Amino acid sequence: MVQALEGIRVLDLSQFLSGPRCGQLLGDMGAEVIKIEPPGFGETMRLFVLPIKGMDRALSHWNRNKLGVTLNIRHPKGQEIYWKLVERSDVVIENLAPGLMERLGLGWDEHRKRSSKIIMCVITGFGQTGPLKDRMAFDLIAQASGGIMFAQKMQDRTPGVFFGDFVGGAYGAIGILQALIARGKTGQGQLVDISMQDVMYFHNMLALDKRVTDTIHESVQESLGEEMVDVMTSEDRPFPCWYSYKAKDGYISVVILTDRQWDVFMDIIGRADLKTSNPKYSNLIARVRIRETYAPDFRKWFSDRTVGEIEKTLVENKIPCAIVNSLTDVNSDPQLGSRGMHAFTEHPRYGRIPTVGIPIKLSDTPGEIRFAAPDLGQHNEDVYGRLCGLTPDDLKKLKTEGVI
Repeated sequence: MVQALEGIRVLDLSQFLSGPRCGQLLGDMGAEVIKIEPPGFGETMRLFVLPIKGMDRALSHWNRNKLGVTLNIRHPKGQEIYWKLVERSDVVIENLAPGLMERLGLGWDEHRKRSSKIIMCVITGFGQTGPLKDRMAFDLIAQASGGIMFAQKMQDRTPGVFFGDFVGGAYGAIGILQALIARGKTGQGQLVDISMQDVMYFHNMLALDKRVTDTIHESVQESLGEEMVDVMTSEDRPFPCWYSYKAKDGYISVVILTDRQWDVFMDIIGRADLKTSNPKYSNLIARVRIRETYAPDFRKWFSDRTVGEIEKTLVENKIPCAIVNSLTDVNSDPQLGSRGMHAFTEHPRYGRIPTVGIPIKLSDTPGEIRFAAPDLGQHNEDVYGRLCGLTPDDLKKLKTEGVI
């Protein structure tokens, strides 16, 4: 079966999470992704997982579908080999420390000189321009500087999901796909500049709302009776129609925004007097302003029932809802399982290991999990022999010289 990115070759120089996730998405869709790591210990993430026996299996989540080679890009001979690979490739991904590639003579300007078709994706905390462009960053820094931690009321806590890294990596893949389409029209490659702060800000709906409504702040507050941001996030006066309720045995999230949903739910909880026929509750804005009048009734109805009972009733009445899944729950969720998101890959040392499936479903050229993450330098002989014409004897010499 033909895959969407079959015939595209990617050099993945990245480390940690954002760059590897970018390369993983391309590899899942059929690109030949060659992960280039320093000889010795490999990329920095290996140093974190290797001390825990068997934990290197985790690398198969974001480095699956990649060939693995070692190469010292600081060594002159290593750079010679690297440029040979670039000449035979379509894409380069890197998320190393800002400015490092330039200091090594491997920056974007040099890539553009050597290959007019090459596309280079650089993922950093703050991008290639601006006053913070040289500052190092990680996921935590991206979420903090993009306003996500503030919006989530997590200023004093570490985020439990690496949105900055994984979403930043996904936007890197999107940028690469856009550049590939453009190259098909112009014949020219280009730089894809991804700032994780940009991406987090782009996803910060509360910041967007505030920016959009700043010039009409007074009229918005007059209509709602409070700041718009407080409607959805207030801890003192939470909005009962967009909320996660405590039930007898867990939590369940519910959305009751439309007039139809409201009237149906009023019938369910036995409060027909609060339906839209009552002028006080006739529209969403009215219900927002006086939410404390019905919030206790909502809380009691949910607290008296199990999440299973609530879900059954609400689903039957077409009211959006979802049980708040734990990590164990989501890893056995039947909906995710039915869509292939509970996947497996074959590892040469660990056998069959679980991984997460491919979230992008293409009807005619679907992605595929072909193999697990490579061991350090696993494909040196294959890649360097096939693309650079190096023999086993050449590779032995390069290894003794610290090049691979």
